[in-house]
Amino acid sequence: MFSLGNEIRLTVFGSSHGPYIGGTVDGLPAGTEINKEYIQKWLDRRRPGQSLITTQRNEEDAIEIIAGSRDGFSDGSPFTFLFKNKDYIDKHYDELKNNPRPGHADLTMFYKYGDFRNYEGGGFFSGRMTLPLVAAGALAMSILDGYGIKIVTYIKSAGDISMKSEPPSGPEDVYGYRTRMPDRGMDELLYNKILKIIKEGDSLGSIIKTSVYNVPPGVGEPFFNSVESEISRAMFSIPGLKGVEFGAGFNLGSMMGSEANDEFYTDGKKIMTRTNNSGGILGGITDGMPVEFSVAMKPTSSIRIPQKSVNITTMEPSEVRVTGRHDPFISFRAVPVIQTLTAFVILDLMMAGKKL
Repeated sequence: MFSLGNEIRLTVFGSSHGPYIGGTVDGLPAGTEINKEYIQKWLDRRRPGQSLITTQRNEEDAIEIIAGSRDGFSDGSPFTFLFKNKDYIDKHYDELKNNPRPGHADLTMFYKYGDFRNYEGGGFFSGRMTLPLVAAGALAMSILDGYGIKIVTYIKSAGDISMKSEPPSGPEDVYGYRTRMPDRGMDELLYNKILKIIKEGDSLGSIIKTSVYNVPPGVGEPFFNSVESEISRAMFSIPGLKGVEFGAGFNLGSMMGSEANDEFYTDGKKIMTRTNNSGGILGGITDGMPVEFSVAMKPTSSIRIPQKSVNITTMEPSEVRVTGRHDPFISFRAVPVIQTLTAFVILDLMMAGKKL
């Protein structure tokens, strides 16, 4: 069972090429508004086939709510939803069954599940499994919005292209850009770079930043349920995500204490910090400043350039050239996944701390 959360708990099921993918959210108080149109808006933002720089797999990704909702509100039972897979082609994976893709979970899937593994489309290791994460996260985001909590996620850098302008201030600002890098000049450069990469049969990674505004101080639990622990656990459920840092992150390793420490000041009503190197978190608990973290998304492992592999049945050297439809820049669709999944974690932490 694949589950996340404490006070509210998300369980996901299904696979990339199976008939359905779905999820269940348990712990929602009865009477919580469930805005299906709002949830669908976020699902559409991660949907494949919406741009030349995404996989051309054609899926509607329309949410079907099958339990836990009555007249647009939760009824106290587990909120359960489904997505039907329609446009999948199993034959694209015939050659990959015994020839694992470098960088992909094909090999470790074989080590763990052997001949019984679900390998078509990457099975439940596929990025398609982020669908229920977005559905549950969008529901959480709609709840947090009522408390004035805003989450902003955007692509900060990709390859040798980095943002030059100030980051966006609104949760939806980034979706007006072709690559979801909210810098007009860099956005165009990155878009053209991705088109070039597509022609070459390669892929590209990125750094994606998230800021959570207006989280009250005192959210989070020491030790194993710290804000960093819970966010990191959730983020590493996203296929292709290989690194997380909070605030100044690894740059703290080259600082002096006098540089790294966020000095306090007050406006007479609340205590704030002049810098935010700690990412709004001290001792695993929010300090009232924006919660800030960045993640590293690796380049998609499914590329058309020939790569060396090993046939797992003969143990002979082999070569793989991936066919089919794959994202050359998975970060484009990862942005709404990270954004909404962050909302789920923050909501769960606030419920645990009785902050709602």
